[in-house]
Amino acid sequence: MSLFADPVRGDTERLLSLGWYLAQRSQQDTTGMLRYVREGGDSGYQASELKDLAATSRHTRVIDALNRGRVWALKKLTDELDSLLAPDITIVVVPGHTPFGDEPPLRALGRAIAERQGRIDGTDVLTRNTPIRRIAYGGSSYRQLHRTTITVAHIELIAGQRVLLLDDIVRSGASLRACRELLLEQGPAEVQALGLGRLK
Repeated sequence: MSLFADPVRGDTERLLSLGWYLAQRSQQDTTGMLRYVREGGDSGYQASELKDLAATSRHTRVIDALNRGRVWALKKLTDELDSLLAPDITIVVVPGHTPFGDEPPLRALGRAIAERQGRIDGTDVLTRNTPIRRIAYGGSSYRQLHRTTITVAHIELIAGQRVLLLDDIVRSGASLRACRELLLEQGPAEVQALGLGRLK
């Protein structure tokens, strides 16, 4: 049985994503190019390629807005994921880079999705026990680093359950893979890893 309302979407061995994500410089370049085309310039792209670039740029803006705590982005992504996911699953999120601080926006998204259709809120199952440096600021990202700095708690929320493991941006996939391994060691029925965006 799939974690998704549409069983064709689910493939628990793959890291799935909702769409592409553009790094800041690429997003700026794409926005500028799309504005140039709207104003009558020729980009050299086909109409279908421009449509895809515009969709990727919009999706990137939504993820960035979520990470800045924007309520509209939280609602948009909650609605989108709620329509894709089966009702009887547990929602777990990849923890942030530090064990300190405010509620991460990704955890707020996980909780909002869990509130819909009676899903299990497992957003506190994975916690960071040691701070690590963000990849965007030159930090490393490899599976063993994440495995040794993340703790699994509240095992009763995932044992025997179908689990959706959610992350915001998939770069190398190391954090998602490490968290998936940590969860699988606790005996869930299945774990599907999903990123909101995959770095393009």
